[in-house]
Amino acid sequence: MQSESDMSEYDEKKFVLPKSTKDLKACQQCGMVLTVEQWNREVECPNSCNASQTKLFSGMICVLKPSQSWVMRKLGNPKNIHPGLYAIDVQAD
Repeated sequence: MQSESDMSEYDEKKFVLPKSTKDLKACQQCGMVLTVEQWNREVECPNSCNASQTKLFSGMICVLKPSQSWVMRKLGNPKNIHPGLYAIDVQAD
C-alpha cells in the first residue's frame, strides 16, 4: 500500500491538456488525448508510452488525481500517469 506522500507525488505531475478540440489523437497504450500539433512536438507520450497515437477513440474523461481515480483503475491505467484528458475506449489504426 502506498503512503499518502507517495500518492501526492504522482498528483503533482504536470497537468497536460489538449490546446483545442480539433484534430485530437489518443495514445494507443494509456489513452492520453492531445492535439495532433501537441503530439508532433512531443518526442513520446507524456506518460512515457512507446505506443503510437490514433484518431479512433471514443469518450473522454478528465483525470485530476490519477492516484485516487477509480475510473482509471477500471480502465486499467497505472496510478503514476499525468493528470489530463484520457480516452475511454481506444482502437488500433
